[in-house]
Parts: sequence; structure tokens; C-alpha cells
Amino acid sequence: MKTKLSGVAETLLIPLWARAEETKRSDALIRDDFAVRLVEQIDYDFAKFARAKHSQTGVAVRSYILDHETKAFIEKQPDAVCINLACGLDTRFYRIDNGQIDWYNLDLPDVMELRQNLLAEEGARIHNLAASVFDSGWLEKIEHEGRPVLILLEGAAMYFSEQEMRSLFAMLAEAFADASMLIEIMPPFLIGQQKRHDSVDTQKAPFQWGVKSGKEIEKLHPAIAFLKERTLYEGFRCRWGLFGLLSVIPWWNKNCNDKITCLHFAAR
Repeated sequence: MKTKLSGVAETLLIPLWARAEETKRSDALIRDDFAVRLVEQIDYDFAKFARAKHSQTGVAVRSYILDHETKAFIEKQPDAVCINLACGLDTRFYRIDNGQIDWYNLDLPDVMELRQNLLAEEGARIHNLAASVFDSGWLEKIEHEGRPVLILLEGAAMYFSEQEMRSLFAMLAEAFADASMLIEIMPPFLIGQQKRHDSVDTQKAPFQWGVKSGKEIEKLHPAIAFLKERTLYEGFRCRWGLFGLLSVIPWWNKNCNDKITCLHFAAR
């Protein structure tokens, strides 16, 4: 199948490839048989990512952390509504589903068309929405009355501007009071550094937004509260090679390390 993707949308193929590669490892952090099958199906030059070892490790680690945090959320709130923003070809639902949650996947129309063609998703509890995350129209399609809400934004926030992120946070805070959010953030030092990145330099999607800590996100909207965060090196230094060794240096750990951050939107 030919892909017709470019820019930010094309970057969804990086995590797909990375999860497929991880699944082949004997010590895999996650197992994603869907990713293995899709990489075999899609007519795309995945060989261009062959040397992207750090990107592959990063995707594996963040997937593990997000799977763990999502499972923890739905264990406490088994009837949760989960909203997977800029979902790409993510298959987390199939790894964490408890038989009760409702799961919404949201991405641009061309991505969602590809997703449906490849995954042919069906079921009363999985919902696919084709829209930009900044188009407020999709908010009305989320059925969440009286139920806990978890919002996920993985591997995408760094491609948006600060103003776009400010606008998105305002939309989410207004629509989903008392909701939780898991978001991957990039430090400012890495913004504009994709030429040094081992996979994104093959794409044409610039990094734009970064914060040193999720605590800084509280400044973007008064309803946001920072809860906790975890770096992608923490607990996984042996997988990172030289980067893992460098992560013991405070400056490196602070400026060259993505984080998974947990936020909460205030109740009204």
C-alpha cells in the first residue's frame, strides 16, 4: 500500500517502525504485533530509519511508560474515556483495554484514512475521529458525561508552536474539567536540533515547542496543575548506551531528555 503522507503526518511512521523493531527483541519493553504486521504491509522505505537506534529506544521507553500510566489510570477508574490526540498508527488500546473503557483516536484526515485502511478498526468502544487537534468541532463528539477522562499526546507536542499548545490547553481545560493528561514534552535545547536527530532529520517537520519541565505548562492556562513526570532515561539507562551514561550528568539530564508529564485540569 502506498503512503501519501508528508511533514508531521509522515513522522507517524517512525514510532510504528520503532515499536515493530522493539517487538522483535528478546528483552522487549512492549509487544506490538500490529506494528510488525503494518510495517510489512506499508510500501515505504523504512530502511531509512535503520540507524536510528536512539529514536527506536526512545519510542520503546515512552510507549512502556505511557502504557504503564494509562493502565494505572484505568485500574482506578475502569469506566474511563481515553482520548488519544494525534494518534497516528498507535495501537495502545489493544495493549491496555480492560473491556470497559471508551477510546477515541484523533488525527488528520489522511492519517485516519490510512489508519482505517490498515487496521480496519471496529467495535462499540473504539472511535476514530478525523480532524486537527486544534479544530474544536471534535470536542462535541466525545461522549464523556459523568465519566473520568484521560487525554494522551505522545510524540507530537514538540511539532506545534507555543501558541498552538496554549490554544489546545485552553480547549481541553474548557471541555474536560477534572480530566487528566499524559503528554510527552521536549526540552527547549533540542528545539531546532532535528538535523542532529537520528530519524527526524530525514523528515521535513521542525521541532517548535519545548519546556524544561511540565511545571512550566501551568503558566499556559490557570486550570492546569502539574502532577508528576518521568524522564525517558530514568530506569532505562542500560538501553540508551552512551546517552544513558551521560544522563547521570545533571545538565544533560535536564536539557537532552524528553519527559512524560502528567497534568490535571481543574474541576469546575
